[in-house]
Amino acid sequence: MTLDFLEHLSRKPKQLFLLDDKDRPQMARADEMDISAFFASLTEDEIKRHKNVWQELRPKNEPDRFLRWLFAFCSVHTNYQSNMAGYNMIKEWYEWMNRPEALMDRIKLSGMGLYNNRTKFLIQFAIDYWSNADFFRKSEDETWADCRNRIVEKISGLGMAKVSFALEMIYTEECEVFCADTHLFQAYGLDQKLHSREYERIEKHWIQLSKIWNVPSAIARAIYWNRKKQENDCLYWAKVFKAK
Repeated sequence: MTLDFLEHLSRKPKQLFLLDDKDRPQMARADEMDISAFFASLTEDEIKRHKNVWQELRPKNEPDRFLRWLFAFCSVHTNYQSNMAGYNMIKEWYEWMNRPEALMDRIKLSGMGLYNNRTKFLIQFAIDYWSNADFFRKSEDETWADCRNRIVEKISGLGMAKVSFALEMIYTEECEVFCADTHLFQAYGLDQKLHSREYERIEKHWIQLSKIWNVPSAIARAIYWNRKKQENDCLYWAKVFKAK
């Protein structure tokens, strides 16, 4: 891959190149921030600060990895405050394992909503996970995207973005998928509801730039989001993973 496109970073571009499935360049209008310019603006301090947080929070065992998946389930159709509240209510998972009524009570009390579907999906996920935890890990003979897509086909209640989010939280520095929420679609000049089929295309572009700029994809995405939130790092929500 050539780096010819880097010369345009000295000015604020209004368009950026995406690649289609055959690696042919295709133009897409950028919205608030050109993605290439964003990567060029990353600072060593930002990257180091975010890496340090996620190295400290890196899951140490299988229960830790399971908890990251629970957080992803709690993140569906809610804000980060409700996400945190819901997670804190269900993180003692052994108290509701195979007890749907107990889980639903906790979900209702948390106020994060969607309690019928969350209960159904979480109960099934817990059974599936503890029956075969290896299924939710990347194998040596598959790409990260293949791993994510395989899990999406099996899991109920999480789509591509939220499965990617779980993988980002578990394998922050090595995973090569990204959680494309509505804001990332907008940054690519797209509407998440109208252009969902573009997911893997913009993900590929994001991952390519992450490699070029030598920053983990998940770290870059965290910085992008935290700039919008005017936060220095992810601890304003990820503190829920800190040991008491």
